[in-house]
Amino acid sequence: MNRDSALETLGLARDAQGEDITRAYRRLIRKTHPDVGGDTAAAARITEAYAWLQQTPAVEHPPSAQPPTDPPDRKLVLLLPPGDVFAHLCELGRQLGELSYADPQAEIMQVTFTALNSVPCQLVATVIPSDHPRESQIEFTLEPLANGQPPPIAAVVAHMFRTR
Repeated sequence: MNRDSALETLGLARDAQGEDITRAYRRLIRKTHPDVGGDTAAAARITEAYAWLQQTPAVEHPPSAQPPTDPPDRKLVLLLPPGDVFAHLCELGRQLGELSYADPQAEIMQVTFTALNSVPCQLVATVIPSDHPRESQIEFTLEPLANGQPPPIAAVVAHMFRTR
């Protein structure tokens, strides 16, 4: 006997586990046991199937994909000299991909592009007010828009600044 035939004997689906198996066995044995006028051979098959399922491990499911222990960085902060940093960012963003959102008041821009590994990505850049008059702080975040790994954010930002 194998797991599939034992489950079939008890009238169960292939993914049946613990309590379902016990309930099915009890329900069937009440009907087929010789003490209640049932068939001895049927009761023996049901008991054999139940015993076999109790002695064998449950269905082994393939291990789920483990997330990487070191998820790729998706956030980066740059310090740039003051000036019209937001306008410069928008210009660089257009060279990287499609400028899909720009808010000059909030100084946030979003660029949608396809990485070299064909994963569509979204890069968001936010100019953050700085306490230092000689620098502007820009926070970048990168997210994939589909399944797949986005490229390292530092490489994307470096590429963006090299394209000018």
